[in-house]
Amino acid sequence: MLWKHHDPRAEAANYYAKEFDISPLTAQILLNRGVNGLEKLRQFLDPSFESLHDPMLMRGMDRAIRRIRRAVIRNERIHIHGDYDVDGISATSLLFLGLRTIGGDVHYQISNRNDRAVGLSVQSLERDHLPHKPKLIITADCGTSNIKAIRVARKEGIDAIVVDHHSPGSRLPKCIVVNPMQKKCSFPFKHLAAVGVAFNVLLALQRFLDRDDLTWPKIPLETMYDIVAFGTIADVVPLVDENRFFVREGLKLIRRAKRPGTCALLRSAKLLNESSCQKSLVISARTIGFRIAPLLNAAGRMGDANKCVTLLITDAYRVAISIGAKLEKINKERRLCERKILNHAIILAQEQVNAGRMMIVLAEPDWHSGVLGIVASRLVERFGLPTLIASIDEHGLAKGSTRTTDSVNVLAVLHASRDLLENYGGHRAAAGVSFKIAQIHKLEDRLDQIVRSMFKDNMVPKRVLSIDAVVSLDELTPSMVSEFHILSPFGAGNREPIFELNDVQAIAPRIVKGQNVRLRIRQRDLYVSAYAPQMSDRLK
Repeated sequence: MLWKHHDPRAEAANYYAKEFDISPLTAQILLNRGVNGLEKLRQFLDPSFESLHDPMLMRGMDRAIRRIRRAVIRNERIHIHGDYDVDGISATSLLFLGLRTIGGDVHYQISNRNDRAVGLSVQSLERDHLPHKPKLIITADCGTSNIKAIRVARKEGIDAIVVDHHSPGSRLPKCIVVNPMQKKCSFPFKHLAAVGVAFNVLLALQRFLDRDDLTWPKIPLETMYDIVAFGTIADVVPLVDENRFFVREGLKLIRRAKRPGTCALLRSAKLLNESSCQKSLVISARTIGFRIAPLLNAAGRMGDANKCVTLLITDAYRVAISIGAKLEKINKERRLCERKILNHAIILAQEQVNAGRMMIVLAEPDWHSGVLGIVASRLVERFGLPTLIASIDEHGLAKGSTRTTDSVNVLAVLHASRDLLENYGGHRAAAGVSFKIAQIHKLEDRLDQIVRSMFKDNMVPKRVLSIDAVVSLDELTPSMVSEFHILSPFGAGNREPIFELNDVQAIAPRIVKGQNVRLRIRQRDLYVSAYAPQMSDRLK
């Protein structure tokens, strides 16, 4: 791993420190993040609803909200079809709550992971939608690549609105598409999660209805930030711009735990006192990502995720607590399944690494498809190589997930191999993929060649650790550390500060909970307690 030091910008840091009553060190961290200029710093430190972009700048938005209004006025049956991950579940819940508020005859269905195609498949369309004769289908976190299913829906007289954030291919479905990643979309922020796109749809719809001749109920957008935060954090989109506002406001609602579903999730994640839903422990984006998101993800990975939407939209605490307990049980099963597959996958991956492969490609018939994305991420962390891992069904179709390093755009890699694939879609860091198992050896060679061609001397660049500043222990006072919280929420695109300390001594290190280490650090006459996750091997 390479350490990269940011250049100190003392003059600018001191100027911003005085303007915003913060320390020069905090100002330096902001500059390291590319937050420069009085207005940018002001928006970063105090994001507001007024700073959100005009949702009407999103291509297709005007047509989408007019079609939704018409559906509600005509009492047409509306179906929302969402993806089975947390983002899809959150976007589905948000759209359902918003359209129900204004009187829509709205219903929902979450994708089944076992369907042959991801998102809105023809299989799902025929099974879950056509029998109920909807007049409008709205996709949530899918649809951009579901050209065939939407074509079939049109033949059945069903209109479609795609609400998505995934990078489009060369063609779009012939329907209304609301996706900031599509060409000729003038919405300035391109990194929304699907639930962020859904929020913008409801915001645009509310503003449109406010000017209508009819009197419409108000959509309570300010009460929905917790749901937006769940999907935004779980989908690991950059926590900047609108995402920063959504998560910051959402965490406030999550800490209050007033929504029955939020209360149930906090209880199931052991983040809430059992005696009261009003006394939550410290909740951050990290705890949502590592404690809450796995609960919501588990249902879609191991079975049916529709119950997660019910959890987020119900007004009944008894219903929410019951579902939360089921999710806790399912998540335990998911962890056991993941551990078993990971142990097997590490052995197989090591063989490919030893053979000099630049991309790991694994497929086995007995692997549960629901945990493959997590396993792929673990392999990327362990071997530092982009990874594709799939499960083979009885028809010889391998379906799985890809994850990658910062230096490899996995979607571009898959696109260059599209002639060997049945289906693929996602973004640069993660994508779903399916292919015929008979093609696996050709695919292994192709992916290896593509990734190899990206780097000089066939060497994947080392991971870079970005150091914000070189400091001493006496600078990191409790008040200084407390001040760093104004930079939160931390996550993708806005990581926690990283400092370098020199001339320190590690005292009494001990291994705790597997591979983690607790110790004390001494610098001159100062001591602090420290925690080093996954570093027990450094003690050998």
